[in-house]
Amino acid sequence: MAKRTANSKKMETAGQIVTGQTDKKTRQPLKKETAVIDSQRLENIKTTQLVQEDGERIIVRRKSGVQRSSQILETARDLIFNEGFSNFTIREVAGRIGISEAAIYRHFSSKEELMLALLGTLFTPWREAISQLVDEKIGFGKKLEELFQLHLHHLLNERLNPILFLSEAVNPQNQRLLEVMRHNINFLQQSVASMVKSGQKKGHVKANLSPEALAAAVIGLLQTAVIKWTLQRSSDGLLEDGARNMAEMARLIAPDEVKR
Repeated sequence: MAKRTANSKKMETAGQIVTGQTDKKTRQPLKKETAVIDSQRLENIKTTQLVQEDGERIIVRRKSGVQRSSQILETARDLIFNEGFSNFTIREVAGRIGISEAAIYRHFSSKEELMLALLGTLFTPWREAISQLVDEKIGFGKKLEELFQLHLHHLLNERLNPILFLSEAVNPQNQRLLEVMRHNINFLQQSVASMVKSGQKKGHVKANLSPEALAAAVIGLLQTAVIKWTLQRSSDGLLEDGARNMAEMARLIAPDEVKR
């Protein structure tokens, strides 16, 4: 068989491949029988690509839309967490992933949409967990302790620092970001106030105390822990200090419960 050249063309049909080579005697195109291409094989072709790795070309599967979207969100999250918003651009996120800016715009129409989507993925499970805690049949002091642990663990595990987003939200151009941050802060305040009211109905929390004022005090303790985390750039001692502060808070506003 004649040696294939760089210009040899391959054309695939339902039952054969025309190789682009000819028979020396008949001068007819050489053909090789092959199976019909099925839909799964076509899908595999669509979802693979050649990439360079250590000087060699290898075939890897392309990420699905959901996988790529998640990768973009995770990269944006890590970029903001490590460097703040000064270096947060679509170009920078794309460069760190190794894709084009256009590939990101297929998932998120703008940098703002990417930022809002990121907040959605980070705050949605946080709100769900707090809502479940509010409804749990446990004492007020225990709820405060669980709230602190839940809140701090989520921020640490998800690399979510609200202070970074709040600092960006004050920019007049980021009104939608400001609205999202306000919504989540209001949610937290209302949730803590509900815990207080429930504790007052059960006689565990002093009835002459304002639920809204107590909620603000509890949120202040949570924010103090986040500020400390931001300034020391470490989580060392955060959970221990916070647990002690919350226990003292419970002792002051629910003394009877703590004694029991």
